[in-house]
Amino acid sequence: MTLRTPSRVSFPAVRAALSLALALAAAPVWAGTLKGSVKMPDAAKSTRLYQGYWRIENGNVPVNNAGGAKLETAVVLENVNGAHPPPPRTVTVEMGGLDAHPRMVISGPGSVLEIKNTGKVRLDMSTPATPSVMPLEQLPPGATRRVKFDAPGGYAVHDAQYPHILISVIIVDSPLYSTVDEKGGFSIAGVPDGHAHLKVWSRGKWAAEQDVETGSQNKEELVVRIAAPGAKDDKEKDAAE
Repeated sequence: MTLRTPSRVSFPAVRAALSLALALAAAPVWAGTLKGSVKMPDAAKSTRLYQGYWRIENGNVPVNNAGGAKLETAVVLENVNGAHPPPPRTVTVEMGGLDAHPRMVISGPGSVLEIKNTGKVRLDMSTPATPSVMPLEQLPPGATRRVKFDAPGGYAVHDAQYPHILISVIIVDSPLYSTVDEKGGFSIAGVPDGHAHLKVWSRGKWAAEQDVETGSQNKEELVVRIAAPGAKDDKEKDAAE
């Protein structure tokens, strides 16, 4: 009778296999793409940034007939299991013709907003709602200002003299966000199964939010409605009743 010597077990190989199995078990189950649309009030279709200004082309403020609030609207998912923030980066916004180009910036914590005044007038810019983030400071023509945004959230950068000027800075804690197209549609890829909190940012403020279910079983497209200024949303109506 011949006795066979047991083959040796490679402990490093076993540890590697166990590590791989644990990593796969801990990874979120990616379900696919979350699609939907944002419905805005009729007033949001206007391309006027500030209703108190006349639409007169004077060399500094050209008439803009394209865009509207949809070009300054984003949908963000929060409280997503297993999601990680995008890396910080520096984003340049040029201020010319008393307007920002681009008007909206979306990035991860620690990102730097670089504002270049390419126009002809002095600007006085800040985040009035959070002055500790970006205090009021003059920005002469040709000058550049850099501001770092560390905490996730939405920030509205305004000018003290020209209230129509707006730069929306959205700092996200995950890559699960989307801007909306001209019809208000959005699409967010790589959303895991589970629950998330959806928020809509439009023209310098959070305009709507709701909890949503994400997963392979949810095939219906979301419809998020933004109430007109001064109108009560569904939650306020329910509370009043």
